[in-house]
Formats: sequence, structure tokens, C-alpha cells
Amino acid sequence: MARKATEINKKNLEKLKESVLKKIDFKLLRSVDCDKLAKVTSKETESYINGITFKRIYGFTKYNFNPSVQTLDIISQFVGFNNWYEFEMSLNKHQPISDRELDILLSFYDFDLINNIEFHDGGIQSMSRKIALRFREDVSAFKRAIPFLAKNKYAQKFFIEHFPDYDNLCNYYYLLYEEYLKQSERRSAQLLCHSMLFLKSFWTLNEEDCVFHISEIRKIGISKGDHTFLIGRYYAYNILYETKYGKKEMAYSYYDEYLALRDHLPKSGKGYLDFPASEYIISEALLYLEAYPKCIEIIELAYEEFSLKMEFVRKGYYRQMHLFWLIAKKHVNPSFKIEKQLQKINPNIFYFISMKYFSVTYNYAKFLSSGDFNYLEQSKETFEEMGVTFFTDLLIPQSLKIQAIDFP
Repeated sequence: MARKATEINKKNLEKLKESVLKKIDFKLLRSVDCDKLAKVTSKETESYINGITFKRIYGFTKYNFNPSVQTLDIISQFVGFNNWYEFEMSLNKHQPISDRELDILLSFYDFDLINNIEFHDGGIQSMSRKIALRFREDVSAFKRAIPFLAKNKYAQKFFIEHFPDYDNLCNYYYLLYEEYLKQSERRSAQLLCHSMLFLKSFWTLNEEDCVFHISEIRKIGISKGDHTFLIGRYYAYNILYETKYGKKEMAYSYYDEYLALRDHLPKSGKGYLDFPASEYIISEALLYLEAYPKCIEIIELAYEEFSLKMEFVRKGYYRQMHLFWLIAKKHVNPSFKIEKQLQKINPNIFYFISMKYFSVTYNYAKFLSSGDFNYLEQSKETFEEMGVTFFTDLLIPQSLKIQAIDFP
């Protein structure tokens, strides 16, 4: 059966075609040039696209062009966006969300008459991602939506728990977690909210709030039955807290406790259990604590024991772990060359909820590789834009001293 033709805005498609032509340094004069463009696009996006696709787009064949959403996503990534939806929305960047549009967006979570909702349903997650992207364009509308999102059980799962927005956490996104904390008594929800609010407090150097949220996290506790993302947050944030505000020997103790629990955690299964979520979060905490050998150790264990999950390949999570590993290796051995491997990492494909955040890590790695202080300045500017003060005040000056610091 032939695939149903994708309904697209022809004007937006023309804009996409123009964006591609502006990006490349050669002209599409012959059919063979489309093959060249396909190779360039496939290499940069790490997603295969055929030259025939571009031949149809630019009229080198007589066949009608009905691109799939996946094809449009790849081409949109090539010109600097996460997907086709984000590219289209960029063309209407300053259009506010009306009350009517807000009602339509939120009505998506009215599933009360539907039985057997799977809380990892890919279609619902995809639509929630589009809603999250739209809210980024109108913060006031997002704030109006917070009470609904915090109360609706489907929005809680598909929106709040799937999209922890690091890039906007300190500026306004923390408001969602404050409200969710009031609306849900579920243990996992309480742990998530206190974790994200601790992170916001830690990034903004608010010791009083750090003490409060870490104490609440500890009251809730953790077990091997909890989701691995939550397990990672529990131990990572306890390590961060003890290193900065508590006793460093306790940080070591939390890491040892995590390693013992890790032996009993699943390495496969539904609900992202086949992704090294706890290792992903723990390794970042160890990196920022300058516990570089420990960071290397946990990442290499993750690579060894887990198979690749394509969803997280597309989101750039494995590349982010690779980035942590490169930085740690460079600190342990300053003569270790990382530039060629950095060329394989494109921060523009990182998932939208943390693209800015991890671009700072990428720029720091570029600084370590090149010694160019402009990369540090870019990191500082990005953190200031995000409202983060911890790394601006503490990490960057310390990081100028390339030295290996490990747990005893």
C-alpha cells in the first residue's frame, strides 16, 4: 500500500529549500549535485537521506514530491533545527498563543474516555514534544497552562515527566515543578520535583533552598524499584550537595552506595530501562566535581553493558556522554588529543530541552582542546542567559587549572 501523502505547507517547504541552498557552498546545477548534497546532509545529521529525494525536491525529476515527516525532519536538522515542526514554528516565531489555541493544546490531554493508555506511547510523546516547543515561544501562555499541566494526570506523565527543561529551569520552568509538587502526592512525582528544584537552587547558589530540597529528597529515599532516571538524580544531587555544602567523605559514600545498587538495576525493558539513565546523570555530576577517573569508569561501564537505543542517539544523549568522557580523559592526561573526536559531536542536534545547557559543556571541551578562551566566554554568556551562576562563578575559574582530581 502506498504511503499517504504528507500534508505540508508549500510556502514553508520553499523556505526550507532556500535555507538548504544558503547553507551549502556549492550550487545545484546538475542532478549529480543532489547526490553530493545527500552525502553532506547524511554526514552532518547522522541520518541517511537519498540523493533522489533532493532531485525530486529541486525538480531534477518529473515525479511529484511527497516527502515523509522523517525526511523533512532530517532536512530541517541539516539547516539547524531539531525537526520540521520546529522549522515551521520558526517562521512564525513571534506569534503569541491565543486563549483558543491554548485550549486546543491542553485539550490534547483529555483522555478520560480512553482505556489502556500506555504511558510511553510514542505518538502522545511526539505531540507533547510539539506542545513543549510551542510553549517555549510564548512563556506567558506556558505560565497560564501550569495549573492544568500540574493537575491533569496525563499531562503530568507525558509533559512534565518527559520534558525536564534544563535550558529554562532557572528563569521560569521551575514554576511548573513548584505547582506539580502541590498537586501530586505520588512518591516519584515528589522525588522528581524536589530533584529539579534542588538543581535550580544549586545552579543559582541558593544554599538555603538546597538544604531544604536535599533533605526532602533524602526523606523520600530511593530503591532499585525506582526508575533509573530518578535513581541517577538522587545520587548525583546528593554527591553535588555534599561536595559543596556538606562533607566530602559523604559524597564518596553516596557514590559507593550507587555502585552497589547499580548491580541490581535493569539493563533492558520498556520505559527507557534499556538506556543507561543513571550513568548518564551520575557521570555528569562526577565530571563537574572533577572526579575524572570515576566519570570515565561509569561511562565505560554504560557503553559496555547497554546496547544503543536509537531514540537517544537522535537526541544526542550518547554524544553528550562521549563529551563527558573526552573532558575527563583530557583532565587525567593533558596530552590526550580530543579534537578529532570533538568533530564527531554536533551540539546543534542535542535535544531541545537541554541544547543550550550541553553546548556549554561542548564549548568547554573545545577550550580544553584549543586553549582558545573565546570558548569559555561563550559558555559564560550562555549560562548567564540561562540564569545559572554556579558554573560562571565556580567551575570556569577552577577549570583553567587542568589537573586530575579523584575520590580517594
